[in-house]
Amino acid sequence: MSLKSKQNVLIINAYFDPWRSSTPTRWFIPRAMAPYYLAGYFNAELINVRVWDEVFHGALLDARLFDWPDLVVFTGLTAAFDRAHQLSAYFRNANPSVVTVIGGPIARALPSLCAEAFDYACQGDVEEMPQVIAEVFDRSHVSETGAPRFDLAVPTMGLGYLETTKNCNFACSFCSLTGEQRKYVSHSEQSITHQLDAMKRVLGVMVLDNNFYGNNRQSFERRVELIGDRWRQGQFRGWGALVTGDFFKRPENVELMARNGCKAVFSGVESLDPEVLKSFNKKQSMTSDPRALTKLCAENGMFFDYGMIADFSQQTIADVDNQLNAVLDDPTIPLPGLLSLTIPILGTPYFDEAARAGRLMPDLLLSDMDGQKVVEWPKEPLEKVVPFVADLMQFKGRKRALARHAAKHAWHWRKHFDWDQTALAMIRPLHRFGGKINLGSIRQMSQSRKEPSLTYCAMSDGLRSAYKPLVPLPSKFEKCFEPLRITDSEGGLTEELLNARAKAAPVALAGCGLELKPGLV
Repeated sequence: MSLKSKQNVLIINAYFDPWRSSTPTRWFIPRAMAPYYLAGYFNAELINVRVWDEVFHGALLDARLFDWPDLVVFTGLTAAFDRAHQLSAYFRNANPSVVTVIGGPIARALPSLCAEAFDYACQGDVEEMPQVIAEVFDRSHVSETGAPRFDLAVPTMGLGYLETTKNCNFACSFCSLTGEQRKYVSHSEQSITHQLDAMKRVLGVMVLDNNFYGNNRQSFERRVELIGDRWRQGQFRGWGALVTGDFFKRPENVELMARNGCKAVFSGVESLDPEVLKSFNKKQSMTSDPRALTKLCAENGMFFDYGMIADFSQQTIADVDNQLNAVLDDPTIPLPGLLSLTIPILGTPYFDEAARAGRLMPDLLLSDMDGQKVVEWPKEPLEKVVPFVADLMQFKGRKRALARHAAKHAWHWRKHFDWDQTALAMIRPLHRFGGKINLGSIRQMSQSRKEPSLTYCAMSDGLRSAYKPLVPLPSKFEKCFEPLRITDSEGGLTEELLNARAKAAPVALAGCGLELKPGLV
C-alpha cells in the first residue's frame, strides 16, 4: 500500500438485528468492545481510526463512508458473516485498493470462506493485530502501548468496560468458546492497569470476561483487589462481572467482591430443568437456584442477574410457560436479563449434535442463528410452538405482570440495595422486555420500515432488506449478497458450509518477517 501523510482505518462490529431493525440499540449492556481494543493497536499519530458498531450506532447505511478507509477491520458474532461480506463489497467497490481484515468468531468458524472473501482472515486474539498493521503499513504504525481507545466510545449510562481474562474453563456444548477450544488465561496486572488508566473516571465498570471467577483462586483474588483499589480511589462507584455457577459454592467469594465494590453479578443459569442443563454440559449450574443466589447476593449488597434459554427440542410449551410464570409470581427473583431460544452456533458441539440428530430445519441460513426464531424441529407441533415463541419473545400478554414484578422486586430488596441498584432492578426488565423504540437516522428508520415481518420461524422468514445492495454494484459483487446456507432442502449440511469450515492455509507476512495464521482478531 502506498503511504500518505495519515492512513484511515475503519473498525466495524457487523451485526444483523434479530428484530429486523436498522436503528441503534444504545442501551444494550454489555456493549461490543472488541473494536475499541483493536483501535488501541493503531498509532494515532499516523492513523485516523473510526469505529462503527452496528449494534450501538445502527446499520451502516451512509454511502459517504465507503470510500474513506484504506483499511477496514471486521469483527462480530458468527451469524454476522453475511453482513460483513455485504459491507466488504461496498468498500471494495468504492476503493479497489482498500484492505479488508476479518477476525473473531466469524473467521474462526469459517476459516476457508473468510480467507477467500477477505484479504486477511484472522483467528487469534486482538493482541496479534500489530502483525497485520505491520504488514499492511509498517511497524511505525503500531501503537507502543496498545491501550484500548475508550475515548472513541461514548459511555452507555456512564459505564466503562474492562477485560481481565479470556475464554472459559468450562465447556458448555452451545458455547462458541467450547468449539474454539482456546485456553482460559488471565490478563497481566500491567494489562489491567493500562485498561483502567485508559478508561479514566466513569460511573461504573462492567467486566467483560466470559468467566471472571475462573479456576485460579490466587488470580481471582488479585484481580478483585486490583479493581477494588480503583473503586476505593473513587474512579467509579461500583462494578459488575459475569461469573459461573461454581462461584457461588463458596459464599466468601461473594463477600470478597462486595468488599471491593462489586454491585452486580451475572450468571448463566440458562434453565431450571436439570435435564436440559445436562444436555448443555452445564454442570457448573446444576445447583444454581435463582432464589437462593438472589438472596445471597442481595444480603451482600449485590444485584443478581442471569440468563434463560428455552429449548423446544427438549421442552414443551407448558414447561417453558410454567418456568417463566413461576418467576413472575415470585418477587424475590429478578426476571432474566436475557431470554433466548437455543442457538446451534456453528462450530460448537451442540451444532454438530443437532446436525447429526436431524434437528436442524431445512434451508437454514447462517443469519437465522440469532436466538429469536425456531431453527430446530421442536418436540411439539410447529404450528403450536411458533405462535407461542412469537408471544414469548415479545412478552405478549405478560406486560402487566412484567411491570408488577419489576416494582415488587425492587421494593422487596430496597433495604439491601443503593439507589443505583434499586433503579436497575426496576428499569432493566422493563427496558429488556417492554418493547424497543426504533429511533435513528432517517435512512435507518426508512430501512427498518422496508423489512419483511419477523415470523419467529426460520422456515417462513423472508430475506431481510440488507441482502439487496444499497447502491448499484458490478456483477462481480453479487456473491457478497448471497446468504450462506447451512442446510439443504432436506435438512442436511450443505457442501458450501462444509467447504467454508475447512482450515485455510497460513498467510505469510513477508513485510515483517512473521507468519500470520488464519485469524488474528
